[in-house]
Amino acid sequence: MSDVIKYDRVQIILHWVIAVIILGMIGLGLFMVELPKKSELPVGEESVRAFYFLLHKSLGITAAALILLRVVWRITHKAPALPDSISKWQQKAAGAVHGLLYLVMIAMPLSGYLQSIFSKYDTKFWGVALPRVAEADSAMRETFSQVHECLAFLFIALIAVHIAAAVKHRIAGTGIAERMSLK
Repeated sequence: MSDVIKYDRVQIILHWVIAVIILGMIGLGLFMVELPKKSELPVGEESVRAFYFLLHKSLGITAAALILLRVVWRITHKAPALPDSISKWQQKAAGAVHGLLYLVMIAMPLSGYLQSIFSKYDTKFWGVALPRVAEADSAMRETFSQVHECLAFLFIALIAVHIAAAVKHRIAGTGIAERMSLK
């Protein structure tokens, strides 16, 4: 569609880079929590669990920085208006889902970081230990772990709704899905 008003290139690139990171982190998060801890393995067998947790944390901090950039960019650069052909209830639903997606995109790395700083292990960003800003506290770590997990499942549901709406609009030919296309 040539008359489709698209998001600007920066918003499109940030959308897709963040989407790839988030989808990868969801898969990684679901995978890594099922890995055995060192204490659960036979003597002498090494656990790979720590590697995946550190990778997840580094990706999370990277995603948080990109999300912050995306939020700032989104505040300073308006999204294209939805066409009048989209019903008012769908426009309101899209606004609500996008608002919740942004809220969860901010809350997820924050809850993950809070979980991490109350852990007995150092928080590392691509191998560099970050300053410890809190003492290890297993109750606080567990609280933020539960928050992070609940947010993850909410995030999965919101992403599924977002993708389903994009597919619906793509099939219906409304031009909405094409607004995030790099073409």
